[in-house]
Amino acid sequence: MWWYVAKRLLQTIPVIIGATFIISLMTYLRQIGGDPVAGMFGDRPVSDAVRVQIEQQYHFDEPFIIQWLLFLKGAVVGDFGTAFSGQPVLDLVKRAFPVTVTLAVMALIFEMVLGIIVGTIAGLRRGRWFDQFSLVLSLALIAIPIFVVGFVLQWLFGVEWKIFPATVGGDWTIEKLIIPAIVLGTTSFAYIVRLTRGSVAESLVSDHVRTARAKGLSNGRVVRNHVLRNSLVPVVTFLGVDLGALMAGAVITEGIFNIPGVGNLAFRAIQQGQSPTVISVITIMVLVYVVTSLVVDLLYAALDPRIRYA
Repeated sequence: MWWYVAKRLLQTIPVIIGATFIISLMTYLRQIGGDPVAGMFGDRPVSDAVRVQIEQQYHFDEPFIIQWLLFLKGAVVGDFGTAFSGQPVLDLVKRAFPVTVTLAVMALIFEMVLGIIVGTIAGLRRGRWFDQFSLVLSLALIAIPIFVVGFVLQWLFGVEWKIFPATVGGDWTIEKLIIPAIVLGTTSFAYIVRLTRGSVAESLVSDHVRTARAKGLSNGRVVRNHVLRNSLVPVVTFLGVDLGALMAGAVITEGIFNIPGVGNLAFRAIQQGQSPTVISVITIMVLVYVVTSLVVDLLYAALDPRIRYA
């Protein structure tokens, strides 16, 4: 098992290098099509001396390969460069990252708990009214864009009913993130419902479940030990990958509710052409994906005894 973990960790190195290369290339191509120095000053004029100084400071005058290698060199020692505001990029990420992590974890808990419960009941009652209702509800949530769900819940709970704050702002709290977390997790909740329903319905007609019932085990014990345990394997796979997707896809939700998270930070950095900030945020997102994928792989053996790693 430990050899497998070490091998997976070594596999993350080319993944991270490749991801930083691609995002660095994309930001470099954007620099060619625009003027990042002019983006720093807006409509104000920039003298030639200041322009040259900024280009040298941020290595805009260097070829793409040199810029990428300089970023990797700094990232190895924990230096992700300086933002256009003069603050270290790592400090900006440290302030924004806890907000996005909290939001993503809250969304994950919401979609995991409710999604598994609704999907399990629908699978056990396949063909009945609850099953049909869950299918219609999940399909509607998948079809409706997330920004529509966000604006509707923001208006209902924040403006009309005044149960939760309409926006989050800089002084964020757990209470203020409840509605944004629900909005962020709605689409994934729908997928988990459908995935759990299908897995449970398939497990109910499998050979090992029929054998357990033939032994005289109670229905509750059959569902807990033989149906749910095997049915949760694909669900755990989805949840593990979805944690990274929630963090990376929080841009729209953070924009609607004015959340000072990584999504807002990345969006502003892209608009202003801040290459170090963009590359650093993407690199952190890649690390989150890699770690969650490794954890999911290790959970397979605990959920399904048929799965073993050499």
